[in-house]
Amino acid sequence: MIRRFLRAPSQTALALGAGLVLFSGPCRSAAQSTSGVTPPTAAPTATAAPAAGTRALTIDVEVTDKLGHHLRGLQASDFSLLDNNQPQKLVGFRSTQAVGQAASQVRVVIVVDMINSDWDTVSREREQLMEFLTENKGHLAHPTSVAMLTDDGLKIERLTTMDGNAMESDLNGTNSVFRLIGRSTGFYGDVDRMEMSLSQVSQLAAFESKQPGRKLFLTISPGWPLLDWAGMQEDMKQRAWTFDSDVQLTNGLRDAHITLYALQPYELGRVNPFYYQTYLKPPVNVGDAIYPDLALQVLAEHSGGRVLVTGHGVTEEVNDAMRDANAYYALSFDAPAAAHPNDYHALQVKVDKPDAIVHTNVGYYLDTQPTESVKK
Repeated sequence: MIRRFLRAPSQTALALGAGLVLFSGPCRSAAQSTSGVTPPTAAPTATAAPAAGTRALTIDVEVTDKLGHHLRGLQASDFSLLDNNQPQKLVGFRSTQAVGQAASQVRVVIVVDMINSDWDTVSREREQLMEFLTENKGHLAHPTSVAMLTDDGLKIERLTTMDGNAMESDLNGTNSVFRLIGRSTGFYGDVDRMEMSLSQVSQLAAFESKQPGRKLFLTISPGWPLLDWAGMQEDMKQRAWTFDSDVQLTNGLRDAHITLYALQPYELGRVNPFYYQTYLKPPVNVGDAIYPDLALQVLAEHSGGRVLVTGHGVTEEVNDAMRDANAYYALSFDAPAAAHPNDYHALQVKVDKPDAIVHTNVGYYLDTQPTESVKK
């Protein structure tokens, strides 16, 4: 039996903690305007008042054809939304073209995982990231920043900008950050990496939730340990921790309009980059919860993001993912009343266009409460 437990989710999930470090010059407050970036000016989605006992929810939806090209110009009538297989009326709709003058309506955070990658891999990723930043004469398509998951805690680059040359220069002054600290190996080392990774992603989400608009987290990482072999040994306390963490991350990312991506160019190494697909079914209750529910790749797909593993390098995959920021739709609906605490609702969005591919949140939880309080 596993005897060592991760921190309770209330201490880590979506709570900005002491491990956060803003580096490279003066710290940037979440309330301050970012360098060279105009905050989004689009009006919020117009929504009707929710009915009694319901909660108005908004999800970000990306629609493409089979080649990955955005389907633009869609109307609310082109969409149908199912909540637990029941049709839901849209009470709000907005189409966003985040290009040109409107590019600042979507922020991109490039997350470099130094917890789960070895030194050689991080070094190559850094070189390729610099190449990306200086492409197109250093012009970035969207306001962009860099964050790092490290053994010393989360580190967030102070500069959010569309000037890639400035960001490249800024990052060149932080060479000391690009290092790895020795850590334990084996099972306890895997537990440490999973705990640190989830905690720091949660801190980053809490930090970025204070910013307006949609955010894309492009996480360059092989993912943290799945601990899939521990499934048969998980007792209810461990399953409760996993379930509570999944509930908070699922709802927290959606509420903050954060879409998570997992980027791992195949050449950077992983034996089976599609193994995570075994665990894509969301946990409906505590008894269903297992550690792989919290895998980076699983969380990414559940948030409406993508897992990119077949590119030829970081530059290619970041460019691929960043194109997703150019256009999206915001759909609002009234969620029904919860049948019980932590009531899971599966979402499905359909588009009345041939060969349309939809990326959005796969579900949400209602009346969220820590599992221990539910028992009482």
